[in-house]
Amino acid sequence: MLLLGGSLAGCSGHPGAGNWTSDGTTTGPFSKLTVHYEGRAELFDAGSGAESHHCFWGAKSADEVQLDCTTPEDTETRIRFVLWVDEAGAGHLLKDDREIGRFKRTPQ
Repeated sequence: MLLLGGSLAGCSGHPGAGNWTSDGTTTGPFSKLTVHYEGRAELFDAGSGAESHHCFWGAKSADEVQLDCTTPEDTETRIRFVLWVDEAGAGHLLKDDREIGRFKRTPQ
């Protein structure tokens, strides 16, 4: 029974999962980021508002998720991003260890 309780405690969602919208403090390539609980994610182009990247994600740490993405134009080349959630709950999107956008969590 103790084993079951421990495994249930590990089932809570990652803080990176959810809907994220640019907070407007940076001019980045993406206006929105949706990180689904089941391991999928989408990035939305800041200019057009359309989905521009389809991703799979996994937890990199307790406060980071790694996004492995492709574009509709090139489904073979993987583009890697990291979403880091700070202590205040803000999301920071990184590419090659450089911040390219700041996001706030939004309701569905």
